[in-house]
Amino acid sequence: CRAARPSSPLCDYREVYFPCIFGDAKGSGAPLVSFSEIKGSRVKISNFYVAGSGTALVNVPLIQNRAYWEFKVVELGHFCAGVCEPSKKNLDGQLSDRKKTWAISSKSLKCEFKKGDFIGMGYDLSDIRPVLRVYYNGKLVKTIKCSKDMQGDVYPCVSVEEGCMLEANFEGSLQPFQYGPPQNYSGIMFTRDIL
Repeated sequence: CRAARPSSPLCDYREVYFPCIFGDAKGSGAPLVSFSEIKGSRVKISNFYVAGSGTALVNVPLIQNRAYWEFKVVELGHFCAGVCEPSKKNLDGQLSDRKKTWAISSKSLKCEFKKGDFIGMGYDLSDIRPVLRVYYNGKLVKTIKCSKDMQGDVYPCVSVEEGCMLEANFEGSLQPFQYGPPQNYSGIMFTRDIL
């Protein structure tokens, strides 16, 4: 799809090409893993692109043993990515401002981000404590042990600011993952797909 200059919520002055999803991408009428309606008021979402300022959650919890997803850097700026317990509090801020969130900040990774770089997220529930693994262009750069007091479902989430635009790939079914998933991981599964 081609977004015209004035009509796209994500771009004010340039042409951006967004992938369009028509019909049934999975072939079975199954819903797609995508961004949910739980997002900050200044967050802009179009298909799998996120921009603006604030936090957005994905529409399904992570309940499989090992899940993997990626973000491609489309426009530079600051972002945080990780997992959080569902809450509508502090959505206009960054993930670092939220409680019950386990995430990394682009500023803390000590990586020189460029347009086209990929951040991979691997969430592992197979151990006593959940683990979040962060990959930069396919290389493991950080491991976060999530809190023991994590209660209930957690959701993939991301926050953006300072002009950042990211393209998400949650399942790997519409387009293959650029660098993953690591061994024994798979794209995020919609809850009914696991049954």
